[in-house]
Amino acid sequence: MVVGLLRGKLWSYPASLAALAAFIIYQVYRYCYTHSAGLLVLTIFDAIVMVLIWHEWAIVRGHRPALRS
Repeated sequence: MVVGLLRGKLWSYPASLAALAAFIIYQVYRYCYTHSAGLLVLTIFDAIVMVLIWHEWAIVRGHRPALRS
């Protein structure tokens, strides 16, 4: 997925968002049991990365040429 993001492949943006969302869900689940501050920091970092991926995805989609009919 990282290589896809670096190359601007459209399929990699939703795949990366889904993977990070799964990590965040698991981190919140683990936080409920461990109450680790490290998990909170990692979850916040993952959320920031998700926002950046979402923003870049919108930019990449806006720069793609429209398909001709």
